[in-house]
Amino acid sequence: MFVDHVQIKIKSGKGGNGASTFRREKYVPKGGPDGGDGGRGGHVFFIADRHLNTLVDFHFNSLYKAENGINGAGSQMHGRNGKDLYIHVPCGTMIKNNVSGEMIADLVKEGNKVLAAGGGRGGRGNIHFKTSTRQAPRFYEKGEPGIELDVALELKILADVGIIGMANAGKSTLLSKISNARPKIGNYPFTTLVPVLGIVKVDAENAFVAADIPGLIEGASEGKGLGIDFLRHIERTKVYIHVVDPTQGGAFESYKMINKELSKYSKKVGKRPQVVAVNKCDLLSDEEKKEIKEQFKKKKIPVEFISAHKEENLKKTVLKAYEILKNLPEEKDEISTVYYREEADNAPVLEKADAHVFVLRHRPTERYVEMLDFSEMETVEVFKRYLDKSGMNEFFKSKGVTNGDILVIADRDFVYDDEE
Repeated sequence: MFVDHVQIKIKSGKGGNGASTFRREKYVPKGGPDGGDGGRGGHVFFIADRHLNTLVDFHFNSLYKAENGINGAGSQMHGRNGKDLYIHVPCGTMIKNNVSGEMIADLVKEGNKVLAAGGGRGGRGNIHFKTSTRQAPRFYEKGEPGIELDVALELKILADVGIIGMANAGKSTLLSKISNARPKIGNYPFTTLVPVLGIVKVDAENAFVAADIPGLIEGASEGKGLGIDFLRHIERTKVYIHVVDPTQGGAFESYKMINKELSKYSKKVGKRPQVVAVNKCDLLSDEEKKEIKEQFKKKKIPVEFISAHKEENLKKTVLKAYEILKNLPEEKDEISTVYYREEADNAPVLEKADAHVFVLRHRPTERYVEMLDFSEMETVEVFKRYLDKSGMNEFFKSKGVTNGDILVIADRDFVYDDEE
């Protein structure tokens, strides 16, 4: 089954908690803190794999989670990092944030890799919080939570030549005759509902990949007849063999209609070079062929008359497409976007929920709160120092927060108190 777009959820690993422990050794009086750090949570990567050609596997599993980091332990033992998760996708897969629509990456070539969700950092053990005035701190950090993302995967097939045209024009028959592909062939419109790839051998040393694109109809660029789903797959093809069926009405009119839809969908797509192949020429009289040729000649468009069914003039059409392909300037490699973690704007935002209640939206501060264990008495003092050092106290004052007001940070309520 061919599937070209799915939605999944990914989640990077949570960092391991730091440890709050103390040395207890014989002959070592008043052993100090020795809690180790937690390990980093596992990252989530996407990687392009040329052995895949569909997203069907994602239909059966929509949640992908990396491993959490391991907690730290006594004797300054650090926890192991969580194992990274590598999600393999076909070459040509675009990855988007399904909520914001932001592009995460476009993985075009084999081995292209992107870090989509970074693992949470491990919490620090209590050994880090010893000071001259605090010799036995119980304070430690919890591991940072992982990142959870709703992701849309969209596959755009990679082919050198796209075979385009109206439904039932003979595109599948043509592909089956010039390549090793065996698409479904039938005498009715929309026999092909998904793109089919085939290797076309030009000679003993040269070949190219051709794709049979399902038939287009008027209004395809606006979504009619699954048009957007079909048009998506021609974006990466470099040359088109435009198959025209003269038995379905005016050959030139259908040619114009298809090109109009291509240009409406994308100006870049509409300007791609084409080899126009008038199919079913065995059913045309010499007079009809002459008339069709004249129509295209007026617009300076050369045409090839072919019969895919009887294999007439196919070799010449293939060579023509290959010559255009061979002489195209090399396109620059598309580089995948490195996208480490979803970040809201780092500028803090304070929303007034009530007369004396304020809600803070600021991911760095929210993440820090999520890493604190407020069951320990020392934690409040540590957090107050963080607010001072980070400049958040000044920010709160500038927004009119006064002692006794309620601050909501990461779903926790705090009574604001700026007194020493």
